[in-house]
Amino acid sequence: MVTKTFIKPDAMHQPFSHYSHAVIVEAPKRFIFCAGQVAGDEKGNILGPDDFEAQGELVMKNLKKVLAEAGAELTDVIKLVSYVCSPHDVKKVRALVKKHFPENPPANTICVLRGLAHPDYLLEIDATAVA
Repeated sequence: MVTKTFIKPDAMHQPFSHYSHAVIVEAPKRFIFCAGQVAGDEKGNILGPDDFEAQGELVMKNLKKVLAEAGAELTDVIKLVSYVCSPHDVKKVRALVKKHFPENPPANTICVLRGLAHPDYLLEIDATAVA
């Protein structure tokens, strides 16, 4: 059985958005390190660059597929790293994370970059899970 403790120290500020400062995992389980997921469909087509929310949903759908193949699900995720190309999209990625991790959110780092591997990508999310 996996025991997860979500850390939000009283001696620190509350998280600025929907994340935990840390997650302690105690278990003899597998760690799953997922590569960054982007808005590409099964055929390799990239979703259009004008719809952050649609790209975000496809990113999460792709992350769920990778996790399922590894025998895990979103509730097993303990750490996310979210990459966006515009500071204006930080609130959007925070909302996406809150939607898909409504309870006990994983630790999350959001990075604003000049660009990702393809100019049409608006975001990329990688994850670490324990299952």
